[in-house]
Amino acid sequence: HRQHFAPRVAMFGARREPPRSTWAIARASIEAPWRRVQKAIAGDARARALRETLRRSYALYKRALVKRPELRRFRRDLPRWIATRARLRAWAMDDDCATAFVLAAPFALMFLVWIAVMFVRWLDGRDRNDALNAVFDAARRRKAREAAAKALPNQAPAQIDRTQSGREVTMTPKDLESLRKFREKLNAAAAENSDLLGTPALRAYVDDACLCRYLRARKWNVDKALKMIIASLQWRATMKPEALTWDDIADEALTGKQYRSGRDKRGRRVLVMRPDRENSYNHVENIKFLVYTLENILWKSSREREPRGSKADLAPEQIVILINFTDWSRKNAVPMATARETLSILQNHYPERLGLAVCFNPPTIFRVFWSIISPFIDPKTYSKIVFVNKKKKEKAAATMGAVFHSSAVDDDMGGVVPSAWNFDVYATHMRDYDAKKA
Repeated sequence: HRQHFAPRVAMFGARREPPRSTWAIARASIEAPWRRVQKAIAGDARARALRETLRRSYALYKRALVKRPELRRFRRDLPRWIATRARLRAWAMDDDCATAFVLAAPFALMFLVWIAVMFVRWLDGRDRNDALNAVFDAARRRKAREAAAKALPNQAPAQIDRTQSGREVTMTPKDLESLRKFREKLNAAAAENSDLLGTPALRAYVDDACLCRYLRARKWNVDKALKMIIASLQWRATMKPEALTWDDIADEALTGKQYRSGRDKRGRRVLVMRPDRENSYNHVENIKFLVYTLENILWKSSREREPRGSKADLAPEQIVILINFTDWSRKNAVPMATARETLSILQNHYPERLGLAVCFNPPTIFRVFWSIISPFIDPKTYSKIVFVNKKKKEKAAATMGAVFHSSAVDDDMGGVVPSAWNFDVYATHMRDYDAKKA
């Protein structure tokens, strides 16, 4: 056996020792100098004298301490948790342990006091920092909301003209002249075609506020506005949107795919859409549901039906549509024909009603759908669409905070309204609105 391994030992040499760690090397390099220092101190007369003085002082202190009645009383009446433990009892009866404890007690007490002071200072600093952070974070969030509000489309006019009594001037003389011409041409068209304004509902529809919206949609071109409103009147004569009631569309609202939700910070009513809750995929019924909701949310008192011209604040007669795309996918997407007709109705038959459309958290696949449908969107309507990415938390919070009150937004979009759908409560609310409109 030795003869077998001998050549290999000769070839590779003797077995090497394992490499030492860094700590072992550092310790070896320090040990030699330290031993020399210890030897020098031990041989010094002054060090020996100091050591002897300390030893005598310690012995005197220990002798005096042992004679103290307090220590004797303590050892006679040991606490139960010391007396029942042999090791603790031995330490309590040992004179050296008692002396060391008494000598170290002041330093231990000072250390504990220092720890307590540092802890109090840390708490005070943390509370102060939290307060400062709360103040500055609130200011930072407020500035972010202000910046987001300035970046939003369809801003309120910088200056609103008012009368001496403070009433808003909604129409300029030029606007009034265009409205007069538009009314004359509409009456002439109705005289030629009696069906154009053949029902009380159609005649009630074309009030001055309505005509101004069509004029604004066509940049105050009377002929183009007339063509547009004639198409809308023909559509309304066929669709009869004013006759729709909650019971006609209640089945479409079972899942809460579309509902009203308060007002935004400019007073515009909010319409929430949740495409992921689509339940019927029925083109006709979806359109009826949309029209009913628009008629319902746009129905207002006579005070809010004032005609508004080119320089007026349009917020009182507009709405905000908030579309939550969080769980949207191709599986729950409505047919393309429904999406196109929805855009057509909003643009052509409810002109100037959309104040802002907020698309919340659209998924990546939505880009394909958007690229298909965006060519059918009117440029003015397109400019009112805002996308909010939930992943960009600060920017999303600033945009949503700039537009909405938290009381008008569901909790899954940063608000406080429960996102769970309550059909019965909403149905009662809508039936009350139908009764008021009737």
